[in-house]
Amino acid sequence: MPETPKLPTMRVPRYLAALASLALVLACGDGGDGSGTGTAGTLDGPDVIVSAVTEEVFTVGSVVGDDWDTFGSVRSVHFDARANLHIFDSQADHILAVGPDGSLVRTVGGKGEGPGEFGNVMATFVARDGSYTVAGFSQVDLIDPGGEFIRRITVDPMTTGIVMADMALPDGRLVADQIIRFGDDDEQSEAGRPIHIFALDGTEPELLYTAWELPEEDDDEFTVNGSSSEGSVVRMAAGRAFEPRLDYDALADGRLALIDSIGYRVKLIGLDGSVTGTIERPIAPLPIDEEIKEAERERFRKAQEESADAVSRTSPSLRIEREGVEERTFADEVPVLYRLKVDWEDRIWVQRRGPTGDDNGPTDIVTPDGSYIGTLPPDGLRTPDAFGPGGLMAYIETDELDVQTVRVVRLIALEPQG
Repeated sequence: MPETPKLPTMRVPRYLAALASLALVLACGDGGDGSGTGTAGTLDGPDVIVSAVTEEVFTVGSVVGDDWDTFGSVRSVHFDARANLHIFDSQADHILAVGPDGSLVRTVGGKGEGPGEFGNVMATFVARDGSYTVAGFSQVDLIDPGGEFIRRITVDPMTTGIVMADMALPDGRLVADQIIRFGDDDEQSEAGRPIHIFALDGTEPELLYTAWELPEEDDDEFTVNGSSSEGSVVRMAAGRAFEPRLDYDALADGRLALIDSIGYRVKLIGLDGSVTGTIERPIAPLPIDEEIKEAERERFRKAQEESADAVSRTSPSLRIEREGVEERTFADEVPVLYRLKVDWEDRIWVQRRGPTGDDNGPTDIVTPDGSYIGTLPPDGLRTPDAFGPGGLMAYIETDELDVQTVRVVRLIALEPQG
């Protein structure tokens, strides 16, 4: 019997490394005392709390096994310009197009290898005209707004790496900040956190922008190895907590709104890679104390348990070996910002971290020209998984029985409190 071929080892540096000196923080524009001494209602003033007025539109998701909206694993949701909601179920390998009234319009894809069928899908994107880009492990499928297959673009992951695309631009190009490359463990990675654009025409990816990062730790990486008969083993370092997040979304004019700093700074990146503007507030990062560390350790333990359970259910041949929480290290400060998303009115929703470093902080709503609309409190309206036209917002939710639903609401107004 021939020897079972070994799977290649993948080495992926965990971007966003650790402890920054004060000089690095200031160089990235991360200063500020958070006192809010400016004029209320401006970026340099205190928070102006707003309440969201919303109305329920519809909810889909059923516990009945033969209903069309019995979801296996909802990975992503997108709206098109006609207010249709497109739900990608990775377990069923299909996209459900749902009309504005919550009824099923069509099903796109399905398990298989033929034209219009999906397999090993890593991400799906829906343009405003309703056309689809479906990015897989070794191919990208293009599908028209009616769900008809257009063409398949084959890619070689051994040459280009596995492209973890984050979005598709209006012209069809993909944007990605993570590429899993196959090769020697000693292969040098690119400096910083590079963001690439892939044209899908066989040309080399174009470097758009290199986001800021802190110095890496020596063991800040993970490896994947094993054999096709024995399964694969993922070995992961415990990593460092409170590294600044890299997150971005597209504006209507094609620019990216991006966060990558410790302090409060939103960068606007043009399609030529230049920084065309910044949005800042004088809110300082929190120094990390023992209370914050213990809260993060508990979150890490819970995340480890949930990850292990999910892998055992979906990939029984994959085993994850991760260092324990006692090996987790900490940066000196909690970055101010956690998440960013752009709505259909081009408003930027900027989520701040909570007092213990969690992701449950307030959310600022600002515009690309630096106007400040207001701040949603931590217990107010959450940033949705997808924005749509006319104030539509979609949320992927899971109940206590692990039944997934997608809830759609409409944002009617943002009203100042008091």
